[in-house]
Amino acid sequence: MKKHSSKNKNDSTKQKVEEAVSEQVGPVEDQETDTTEETASEATTEGTAEVLLPEEKEEIPEDAAEEASEEVSEEISDVITEEVSGEESEKVEESSDEEESDEDEESEAESGEEEEEEDSDEEEDEEEDSKKNKKRKKKSASETEDEERELTPEEQAAKEEQQAKEKSSIYMFFDTLRFVAIGLLIGILLVVFVVQRNDVYGSSMEPTLKSGDAVFVQMITVYTGNFKRGDIVTIDAKGMEGYTHEENLIKRIVGLPGETIRIDEGQVYINGVLLDESAYLPEDTRTFVRAEGMAKGYNEITLGQDEYYCMGDNRGASNDSRLMGPFKKSQLESKVIMRIYPFNKIKFF
Repeated sequence: MKKHSSKNKNDSTKQKVEEAVSEQVGPVEDQETDTTEETASEATTEGTAEVLLPEEKEEIPEDAAEEASEEVSEEISDVITEEVSGEESEKVEESSDEEESDEDEESEAESGEEEEEEDSDEEEDEEEDSKKNKKRKKKSASETEDEERELTPEEQAAKEEQQAKEKSSIYMFFDTLRFVAIGLLIGILLVVFVVQRNDVYGSSMEPTLKSGDAVFVQMITVYTGNFKRGDIVTIDAKGMEGYTHEENLIKRIVGLPGETIRIDEGQVYINGVLLDESAYLPEDTRTFVRAEGMAKGYNEITLGQDEYYCMGDNRGASNDSRLMGPFKKSQLESKVIMRIYPFNKIKFF
């Protein structure tokens, strides 16, 4: 298409040159007579034009010929510059088209290389997967062959013995773990809900318990509520009037719920009957109520349905119900069952 366009431009250039020559020469020929039909004319592209006429005719004025030749040469130069600029623009367009085509080819080549790399990576992954699958199949096949192969009696016996050992070791491990867990659970339950170790501070329970003795206490009686007269109990007396310590009290139950306690002339009476305390008190032990307790009426009081009247065995140095009043059932924390220290004085209560 580009070659045809350049050829057409050359033809149009020639046509323009001929038209320009004819326009300039035409008026000169009109000035001649009718005998100019046999004239001959030639024009050159170098900017000179001459008209040869017979001797009878008049010569063309030199000024007109020069002007015509100058105009023709200018038109020819304009046409030539137009052709050159057109050819250059075409070359530029061709070069730009070639550059674009080259860029397209490069991008296509790069995309092709990327696709080839991706394809190669996929092929490598597929090859690795196929290799792994083959190995797995071989392994499974070898295992199945080993299983299908008949074992000799000796091999069968060895296999069963090995399995028995494995089972026994696993069983022993879990069995031991079970016993340990059960032991821990029982220990926790015993310590929290059944038996605890407590220490005695102070002399309020002498001579039965002395300061520094270690005792075991149980909490089952607290849950059942089956307290009896003469039981040694631990009492949470914090917040009661007349008690400023943080430790629990340790006292003996003397009066039970619903009973009337009266202390008179060093003796204790329950519902008007003298209480026999010779099992745990030394002979000639006298029980008195201080003035503060008498002012509050603790020397003679009828207990409520959940109240207990408790006193220490050392009646002369014990801070108990004679000063603080009766204790609620909810304040009784535990029951002393055994003295475990000193070892030479171990005793059950």
